[in-house]
Amino acid sequence: MSETSREAWNERSKTWAAKTAPGRSEDDAFDRMIIAAAAIRPGESVLDTASGTGNPALAIALAMEGRGRVVASDFTPRMLEAARGRAETLSLSIMAFVGCDMTALPFPGGAFDCVTCRFGLMSVEDKGAAAAEALRVLRPGGRAAYAVWGPYEENPPFHVPRQAVARFFGEAEGPPPARHAMGVPGTLGDILGGAGFVDVEERELRYRNRVADPADYVARRLRRSFPGKVEGLAEGRLVALAAAVLDAWAPFIEDGVLYVPNYARLGLGWKPR
Repeated sequence: MSETSREAWNERSKTWAAKTAPGRSEDDAFDRMIIAAAAIRPGESVLDTASGTGNPALAIALAMEGRGRVVASDFTPRMLEAARGRAETLSLSIMAFVGCDMTALPFPGGAFDCVTCRFGLMSVEDKGAAAAEALRVLRPGGRAAYAVWGPYEENPPFHVPRQAVARFFGEAEGPPPARHAMGVPGTLGDILGGAGFVDVEERELRYRNRVADPADYVARRLRRSFPGKVEGLAEGRLVALAAAVLDAWAPFIEDGVLYVPNYARLGLGWKPR
């Protein structure tokens, strides 16, 4: 990870840590999908890389029923501190927290049954090195599960507010964010296969997040995703901006409830026995 990337994530972590739910995630659908696909069981040893503020590491620990070990790792200290605080709130004593880069893991070979990563691999410059490190720390027969975002145009949580904000300020939307660069089918499989994983497969992860209070959802997402736009904005302009974004979500609102479609891709691979 370059120093520029580290600085960017350290800055971003200020907002993320402040806006993260103190305990369980409000929406852990992708976490539960990862747990099911990777067949994570109580008693296993699991390493979660690029854990950020704790997803999916906390959901994994909750599913372990107090047995086993879950190590949450990330190179951003502020993110890990938020994850640690959430774990304490949930009394998750089987969790440990390690600051590290996923391309240079400080663990011995064969230390884990499973390695997971939710929306972190897209931000790593050397994705092959990250996958190779995961393979190294897995026990023979262990598996890895990587979730990445699907294409930008198929993920309304990103393109709907981004386009609405750009229109509001009279700005160009710009190219799709880099987070969606791995959404092309086959991308994950090539990385895992190239690192030495076997029985590699990719799956689609899709669901609709039910939001009972669309206005609150819009307000929170604006503060989290567009801090540079909303900080210092006059109250009247902020209200108008929120209204414009809420209006953009109109096609997804049914009987006052917002249904937000989400699309990710999951790559699974096993270490040879």
